[in-house]
Amino acid sequence: MKPLALIVTDSGPLITLAAGDALDALLIPGLPVIIPDMVRFEVIRDLDKPGAREVADWIRANEPLRVRVASTEVFEEFEVLRGVNPLTKTKDRGEQAAAEVLARELENADFGAILVFEDSMVRKQNFLVRLPDEVAVTSTSEFLFGLQRHGKLDDAQAILDRAVDLRGNEILQRHLRFSGDEAGDENWPARIAPRG
Repeated sequence: MKPLALIVTDSGPLITLAAGDALDALLIPGLPVIIPDMVRFEVIRDLDKPGAREVADWIRANEPLRVRVASTEVFEEFEVLRGVNPLTKTKDRGEQAAAEVLARELENADFGAILVFEDSMVRKQNFLVRLPDEVAVTSTSEFLFGLQRHGKLDDAQAILDRAVDLRGNEILQRHLRFSGDEAGDENWPARIAPRG
């Protein structure tokens, strides 16, 4: 089985898991967790927003052994643009940074990835269309329920219930796809060989 990494594709999963007091759920499969620098920025740029401080503290506590913030050209460009115009928007840049990180990680032919997303913008773009066979795509809720189905997590619904007031009902949408497989896989997450 190919080595895998879990890539957080936008700020949504981090904020939801922070609101649900469950950021450590990302560590349960025992895979390296990669957060694009642009995604981290989107979450922690305002530490007074709900979940932002928790995410910042969690990243700091787990970096670099279990969590890695990946540098991207997308974020470098954004920083240059923000230097010229401090009001530059981050729109779609998190997903673009995730695509950049994924492409770089997949340059190694023996590597695969799990993309955790929540933002519907990921699906509106062609982000999911171009994925190779080594990639699984899962929503935050399906990721949690997959862990629960395999005895790695006690109560996925309780986590989502704690987050729904902040995040809204869209976090309850469950989506799982392995490239080339529109139907998903009930063996998730066993298919990705969670450790521990």
